[in-house]
Amino acid sequence: MGGFWLTVVLFDLDGTLLDTVPLITLCFQRMFKKYGDVAISEEAVHAMFGPGESVIFRREFGERWESVLRDYLGCYDKGHEFLAVEPWMMDILSDLRARTVPTAIVTNKERDTTRLTLERVGLSPYFDLIVTAQDVERPKPYPEGIAKALKTLGATKDEAIFLGDTMNDRQAAQAGGVKFVQALWYVPSSKWPHNPMWPVAYTAQDAAAVLASHLASDSR
Repeated sequence: MGGFWLTVVLFDLDGTLLDTVPLITLCFQRMFKKYGDVAISEEAVHAMFGPGESVIFRREFGERWESVLRDYLGCYDKGHEFLAVEPWMMDILSDLRARTVPTAIVTNKERDTTRLTLERVGLSPYFDLIVTAQDVERPKPYPEGIAKALKTLGATKDEAIFLGDTMNDRQAAQAGGVKFVQALWYVPSSKWPHNPMWPVAYTAQDAAAVLASHLASDSR
């Protein structure tokens, strides 16, 4: 294991634990069409990602932001009727629980949407800590969420690994000094990085193998 002792596993949420990005994109597009009469592309929506939903809507819709947010939450909630965590991801999380490896989510979602998703798909029991965009001053790509998770869980940066799908995740991990693996299983192959200089996991098997390679047989 090259001296690497894994004690904490950190996950991004959207696009890593669950394929929520298409739903988020659709709901954003509906809000911009309804409140701004603007048809925005998938790429334009994704370019906004980073700050939490309320921050984006304040910036884009001004004093109407609260109405937009309520409408967005309704769209987002309803879309969970068609979402489910993949069985292989549940296997990974169940294995981490069985090994008593502490786990945390570090997400740029806000508390309301994070709680909604975790409760609707039954993921809450699998995590010891949730760090949202509202729990830090500067969310990803800044490392504050990662640092908060490690401090709360009593781990050092050398004992952690972070799985996430975006460059915001990679930059946060790099700035925070933790091992990073880019999760590409929900990312279209056309958007995969070309010859990445960092570890990537393209499939469920890759994700399981990465974690298995760093889990000590006698981990906590």
